[in-house]
Amino acid sequence: MNELVTRTLTGAIYVGLTLGAAWAGPVTTSLLFLPVCLQAAYEMHRLSTHNCPQAAVLGPMLAAAVVYITVVLTGILPGFGVLPAMAVLFLVVFVAVVELLWRPGSAPALEIGPLLMVVCLVAVPFGLISLLMRNGPELFIGFMLLLWTNDTGAYLVGKAWGRTPLLPRTSPKKTIEGLVGGILLAMAIGLLLAQFWAVLSTREWLVAAAIVAITSTVGDLLESALKREAGVKDSGDLLPGHGGVLDRFDGFLLALPAMVLTVAVLH
Repeated sequence: MNELVTRTLTGAIYVGLTLGAAWAGPVTTSLLFLPVCLQAAYEMHRLSTHNCPQAAVLGPMLAAAVVYITVVLTGILPGFGVLPAMAVLFLVVFVAVVELLWRPGSAPALEIGPLLMVVCLVAVPFGLISLLMRNGPELFIGFMLLLWTNDTGAYLVGKAWGRTPLLPRTSPKKTIEGLVGGILLAMAIGLLLAQFWAVLSTREWLVAAAIVAITSTVGDLLESALKREAGVKDSGDLLPGHGGVLDRFDGFLLALPAMVLTVAVLH
């Protein structure tokens, strides 16, 4: 099958499942994203440890599952506040540190970093979806639309007019022109969303769009740096035409917490 067709079909299924789950509610969305989160955690740990043995990934994936479920509960259960979530997060990291210190042959200085990346840069952002959906699906769907249009705008503008490299040592194809194009297209979609969904004001949608575009670009660059350091082209091969789950959600991991914070501060 043609690679473009394969990529398009995979993307269409991903978009359809995401939007369908969002309209079904936060519980359905959280259940859908649990395996996505775990696969992303697996890929993140393998990248950041340069393809360590698979058995070494089990602990970080278990930590990711516990933290993900805990953060999800803060959005689904009204009585489950931030303090219990922070307590669980601390306990997970504490137990992991103790295990590293007591395990023969461990290298805490090398292993704690990948664990924290899995917990803080994968499990927490995915878990925050439920918090964004606490009052309905509009904010999460709007966020995903901003994310997708930024990617599209950055690609199209960068391909047509991109001349100035953004960070050549990490991602040679990304340009400043593409970054600006992505931000502007995301803000245009934000303006459109404000006409239909009053969950945010026009100003709030525009600010959110710009912040999502910028933070998702940084997330993309972070994953590119990890892949370059690990000497691989993709984080995995689970998604035909796209690579790994992390390749599809790299910008999401920084942009979603930024969206949650933006809404909390502005709204």
